[in-house]
Amino acid sequence: MSIAELVTTNPRRQAAKRRPAATLSKFPAIEPGQLWLIEAAAGDTLSACARHAVEGANVVIYDRALAATLSNTLPLGTYAEAGERTDEASDPAAARAVRFACDGWSVTRLVPAGPTQRQRIVRVRRLVEELAATKSAAEVAVTVYGELRDGVCEPTETRLNRLDQVVVTYPRDARLAIVVSGINGQVAARAQAVGGNGLAG
Repeated sequence: MSIAELVTTNPRRQAAKRRPAATLSKFPAIEPGQLWLIEAAAGDTLSACARHAVEGANVVIYDRALAATLSNTLPLGTYAEAGERTDEASDPAAARAVRFACDGWSVTRLVPAGPTQRQRIVRVRRLVEELAATKSAAEVAVTVYGELRDGVCEPTETRLNRLDQVVVTYPRDARLAIVVSGINGQVAARAQAVGGNGLAG
């Protein structure tokens, strides 16, 4: 299946006014084989969703711009490494995050918040391409959370082939959390000690 078949060329839906979910008191547990793509602001404290994703994951792959923000939150024993992005057309860090998830680890990919809608869509499409290369898109479930200034929106359940259409319905100032489940059957990774605690790279 080609990437052209997975995502639309031009998402037409515009950002909708979303109401925060006053009843959303906690996020779901992070499971083996899940990948959480989290938008976070550099120089700011991590939001509730971002903190949950960082504290619950086995592996954190972050953009270098978020190193200082992450350093105060990363739990002892969690493996973290800086992701390298060479240009807009490729994102090796996305590929690495997907590989970790395919091996059964729970993974958080931390990226800068505040992109343009075009940059956000490109980022999502890079992730979809990496996932499509490893597993049938029909077997991967996706949940999108949007954090606004006054709360967290109700989660939206979707599939890879509709992910970009869902993402464009969120306003630019929302911080998105995209949870991808069912990667490689969510086979739990073999437990082992992680050497060199703290930020790598």
